[in-house]
Amino acid sequence: MSEYFSNFPRILYDIEGKNSTTPEHIVAVNLMIRQKFRDAIKEEISMYYPYVIPEEMGRPDVLAFNIYGDVKYTWTIFMVNNILDPYWEWPMDSKNFGMYLSNKYGSVDTSKITLHHYEQIIHSRTEVTGTADSIPERVVEIDYTTYRAVGEDNRKIVYAYEYEVDKNEANRSISLVDASYISGVLDETRQLFR
Repeated sequence: MSEYFSNFPRILYDIEGKNSTTPEHIVAVNLMIRQKFRDAIKEEISMYYPYVIPEEMGRPDVLAFNIYGDVKYTWTIFMVNNILDPYWEWPMDSKNFGMYLSNKYGSVDTSKITLHHYEQIIHSRTEVTGTADSIPERVVEIDYTTYRAVGEDNRKIVYAYEYEVDKNEANRSISLVDASYISGVLDETRQLFR
């Protein structure tokens, strides 16, 4: 993880928080630049493209190397996608996902029968005639009392396994900075925080 923070600027941080005239400072990584960075480049939508992280792409540094030719750009993937916790906001591979479910629910099989929440179907999935497109299902999370009051065709139970799979798969969809712009993003970012 030290590679991730190597591109962040450093600041003097008042470790006692007293704002005295002679505070004791340490040199710290300036984590507040995330928003400044995002504001600076968010208007440049043409620099980005959607990307789905494949199952075999287990680590963000491997993705950075494969896309940009260097692991030093790993932090840009995190910054652009507002990933604060690369351990839990990055998709898990099958092995780690199974271990996660076992640790959280006791076993994968238990997660498949553990109730997570109830949902009311607001709009069913609709196929668009003449295309491969569809309008996705729209649901809202509800409590048990509401669940019982809703008709059987308009409600569903979501089990822990389904919930966790959906959450993990959602982490696979990210945006990447086009490789032709990445070194410029790095240079410009360094200038922003001088």
